[in-house]
Amino acid sequence: MKKLRLLTTTLVFAALSPLAHADLSEGAHQFKSDVKTAGKETGHAFSNAGHAIAHGAKTAGHAVANSTRNGYYKTKHWVKEKT
Repeated sequence: MKKLRLLTTTLVFAALSPLAHADLSEGAHQFKSDVKTAGKETGHAFSNAGHAIAHGAKTAGHAVANSTRNGYYKTKHWVKEKT
């Protein structure tokens, strides 16, 4: 009786083994695809963030330059009026 149960269990596992491998390989392929997609999206997010920071820095630099230039001319005209 034990031999029959062992034989039946072995045959069932042998029959189901290819199905398990097929599911794992499909799952592994899907996992790899998902990881690649996530990596690309992360790279694009960092790129966009870098561009936004650069744009903000450029805008701030122009604002400082404009303020400095305007301040210089206002001071220059004020000094000329006082003398």
